[in-house]
Amino acid sequence: MSSYTSSPISSPISSSISSPISTFSTITEERSTRTMADNIRKYKTEELIDYLQRQDLDLKESYFKIFRQKEISGFDFLETTKEEFCNYGLKAGPAKRLTEFINNLKKQKIRNFSSYKTLKELKDILHKYKVNGEDITCIKQFNPVFEEINDDDKALEQCINEIILRLTNIKSMTDANEATRCEFISSILHASIAISQRLTNKEINIELQRNISGEEAFGRVNYIITGMEDLLCITEGKPRNIKIGYLQNIKQLESLFHMNKWKRTADEIFKDDYNYLYGIVSTGIDWHFIIFASEGIFCTSNSEYQINLTKITLKKNCDILKKDIKQIISIIVGLLKDKISTCDEPGSKKLRVQEKIIKKITR
Repeated sequence: MSSYTSSPISSPISSSISSPISTFSTITEERSTRTMADNIRKYKTEELIDYLQRQDLDLKESYFKIFRQKEISGFDFLETTKEEFCNYGLKAGPAKRLTEFINNLKKQKIRNFSSYKTLKELKDILHKYKVNGEDITCIKQFNPVFEEINDDDKALEQCINEIILRLTNIKSMTDANEATRCEFISSILHASIAISQRLTNKEINIELQRNISGEEAFGRVNYIITGMEDLLCITEGKPRNIKIGYLQNIKQLESLFHMNKWKRTADEIFKDDYNYLYGIVSTGIDWHFIIFASEGIFCTSNSEYQINLTKITLKKNCDILKKDIKQIISIIVGLLKDKISTCDEPGSKKLRVQEKIIKKITR
């Protein structure tokens, strides 16, 4: 995959960063009238095969060879009957399973990210990605990359000053609503992007409340950081239910993963079929990092990455606050640098992920 270029970006974040979106609570999510079949209909043969291989249909590789020989696209697949599958060479069992699968695709509505909000759904998605357990702490862990940042870095200093100012002005973070928490998350993200741009000499952008749509879900994402492709997806998690933040972030990453794949040419897909994205679930105070990769999901749920956003810390030991902010920014910058590097060197993607995975987890 060819790399993109841009002019050097050395300036820190703007002197007046606007607050993320003060009208989050007023944004209404659209109801989808589209079905799963509407997405599958546009698939080319290889995209269709890739999708079917990820479903629990117990299909042999020889059946996918038939799909290639017959050049069956998503549109063709949805219009194929059981008898036609049998005529193509499939046995009665697989033909029946595929016919029932098609009928379900035509009925199954694409869901909004915000509709995923139960622990049962979290268990289901963990099972889907072969997590050995029913809680986020059962997800295989990975070590995030820390980028060394100087204490006198201008973007870091500005971020710290903004957070101190905002923390001084708010009543409390204990019961702060989403818009208030996003004020702090936004400062962290903008500083991280400014530092990453300077270190990589690449253009990196942030998009707020962007609409995305994947195979199974759609909706608006709080923040997406982009370069040549989508790099990092951030979900604002509810303080007392970070697990649902995980659930929604995984569905968002899943959709972004599909979208990135759809953008790639057939040659690029065959050359390097492995890819991954980073995700963040944050309450402003607690920060969790996720890898969504071709081989599964990994996270930092067993590690504590926090920013002590309390007035007591601000008054008694501001150095702790500064240290916390620097740590989170150094992780985000490390993740962005790593992801941008894989855009330049696609062959190293799988190795980069495997190097970060903690092989043995001590509970």
